[in-house]
Amino acid sequence: MQSRVASMDDVKDARPAALPPLQPQGRVFPTGMLKVFLGFLLLGVCLSAAGMYMARHTLAAAAPALFRPCLGAWGAAGAPPPPPPPPEGLERWTRGPDRVEHAMADGELLWRASFVPRVPGYPYRRVPKVAFMFLTRGPLPLAPLWERFFRGHDGLYSVYVHALPSYRANFTTDSVFYRRQIPSKVAEWGEMTMCDAERRLLANALLDISNEWFVLVSESCIPIFNFNTTYRYLQNSSQSFVMAFDDPGPYGRGRGGAHPATFGRGDITEEFLRRVQEGRTCLYNGQNSTMCFLFARKFAPSALEPLLELAPTVLGFG
Repeated sequence: MQSRVASMDDVKDARPAALPPLQPQGRVFPTGMLKVFLGFLLLGVCLSAAGMYMARHTLAAAAPALFRPCLGAWGAAGAPPPPPPPPEGLERWTRGPDRVEHAMADGELLWRASFVPRVPGYPYRRVPKVAFMFLTRGPLPLAPLWERFFRGHDGLYSVYVHALPSYRANFTTDSVFYRRQIPSKVAEWGEMTMCDAERRLLANALLDISNEWFVLVSESCIPIFNFNTTYRYLQNSSQSFVMAFDDPGPYGRGRGGAHPATFGRGDITEEFLRRVQEGRTCLYNGQNSTMCFLFARKFAPSALEPLLELAPTVLGFG
């Protein structure tokens, strides 16, 4: 075979005419490698989204433990959170209502007040209280005297006031009568509505299981002994007391109005109060006693000042 040495011109002439002129070219990426890269990229995006979702919900659940507000319910920054409430026990069912206001109708109230334990005895230390139930038209003009009577005996008494629904008392927060006005209805003297009011008072007092004794008084009544004497008298008595008697005179069986006798400023003397305290003889637990009454009526608002003056020496409180 005869060899031939081609010249540069021959090489140029031998270049195929269909090929385009040579251009600068980059590096070609293999198709397989490109698919693998796209797969890893898609997987990374999915994992990143899942991680962000889990992190967000984990932080949201842990936020109360990890972050504290600078100001707010906890007070100053860095203050510890309030302690958790104690677990509920028997106290929840035995303590009296925190307030006397409620939305129960009379039928609901009487039904609720009829609850009574079936097991004798109490499985906890119980301090019995005296429920003082004031049946009044409105104001309590002798309230300052009662305030002195109750002073220093917290936990041994409860106060309930039944007044006209339209009446709103203005006692201060340190008064024993503050917010002690129960939901009421109109009660008229000499009508059955008076009995309804008394039942309403008694039912509200029965909501507190610590109330052991119940005293019904009006705005014109006063205590004639100190609280300790009154408490012991009720505590040791084997009887209940209802002041009801047959008076054949014009102010008893045959009277169309209220008893006209009212004691005012001029009636209040030491001799008068001593006579009220020890003026007769009666039976107490089967024994003769000169202590027959714990309360007296009817005292006008004008009697308040002399009563306050004589209370420390005669009534034993103040």
